[in-house]
Amino acid sequence: MDAYLGRLSAVWRQTDFRWYWLSSSIQGLGQGTQFMVIGLLVLEITGSSTQLGLVIFLYGAPNVALLLVAGVVADRFDRRHIMMLTQAIVGVVIAALAFLSIAGLVSIWHVYVAAALMGVVQSLSMPARMTIIGDLVDQRSILDAVAMQNMAVHVGRMVGPPVAGVIIVVWGVGASLGVIAGCYVASVLFVGKMGPLSRSLPPAAQSVFRNFADGVVYIKNNPTLLTVIVITTAFGGFGMSHMQIVPAMAKDVLGTGAAGVGVLFLGSGIGSLAGSMILPAISTAQVYRALLLSLLVFTVMLTLFAWSDWFWVTFAFFALIGVLGVGMVWPLATTMIQLETTAEVRGRVMGMLQFTPGLHFLGAYPLALAAGQLGWEVAITGAAGISLATTVWFAFVRRGAPKPGRQEAAAT
Repeated sequence: MDAYLGRLSAVWRQTDFRWYWLSSSIQGLGQGTQFMVIGLLVLEITGSSTQLGLVIFLYGAPNVALLLVAGVVADRFDRRHIMMLTQAIVGVVIAALAFLSIAGLVSIWHVYVAAALMGVVQSLSMPARMTIIGDLVDQRSILDAVAMQNMAVHVGRMVGPPVAGVIIVVWGVGASLGVIAGCYVASVLFVGKMGPLSRSLPPAAQSVFRNFADGVVYIKNNPTLLTVIVITTAFGGFGMSHMQIVPAMAKDVLGTGAAGVGVLFLGSGIGSLAGSMILPAISTAQVYRALLLSLLVFTVMLTLFAWSDWFWVTFAFFALIGVLGVGMVWPLATTMIQLETTAEVRGRVMGMLQFTPGLHFLGAYPLALAAGQLGWEVAITGAAGISLATTVWFAFVRRGAPKPGRQEAAAT
């Protein structure tokens, strides 16, 4: 226990990281709640789970399309400024949606436009937000810093949804959107307290295409990076595609509304926080092995979740999905990227990994369509099966797959 706390305190003593952590906490509160609230707004306007899937798709499409450019941007410009600008824009978009909702003027096309704008802007933010960790702490503390950042985000995901559910019940969706907008503004202020980053920027004279091409070659020449990116993006596109349309599934299968959805996301947040708290107990040498194990067990839990129609059993499985998926798979994958890359190319490689959250937004629409034809149970089980098959084939079966022992040997 002393060693565990010592690892965390060593990271916490760094002032700029503390400001980053506070920013991540308040930003996680807003981002972890925004699509639950927007989802309930869509259901309020249209009553259609397919429309909700379309809204998430409109967010995911630009999110995925611009990630590679976002990685180049994260390597070329000050990552603090990228975070501040993008979070401010998202706050303004959500504030506009809150105003329209409170005024009774909101239409579904407003939500379409807001989702697309947020997809563009937040795609530019994510590589910078994750790669900046490597600028704030030394290499041996990266896993601990990633764990603490994820704890901050998951506390927000744990607290935000039930509070948002209560606000919606008492004051309406518009008031809840207003609170989310305020979270983004506060996050910008915390990032502004961070000092200049001590890192060298690559020459701006090099073309964006050349920057991108160099990143692709770097990944191709590193079997571990290639494997981590492929299996993690499959996890995002299929295994996590259910996350943003839980309000529709909860309505159809469990017969619950805003308050019940908030409780479900509370369970997911608790699980994700628990998963992040496990991370500092994992040695750097075991990160890759832990990633593979988490992915395999995650698909089993997701399948069990798909077939539950009892609220509290669903809550328990959703919490376990949080432990393994957002709590462990995602931070372990980002840690592998931090460990396997140099600072000059890290943003571009992280941009490739950011397909993971991008694709789980993009996968929401086809999942909703499949659920409309086959039922939620079959649709989610099929998505879990694809994620599992990709992990097994790419990480274990295919020729050239890296062996977990190689990472362990390299770390010793």
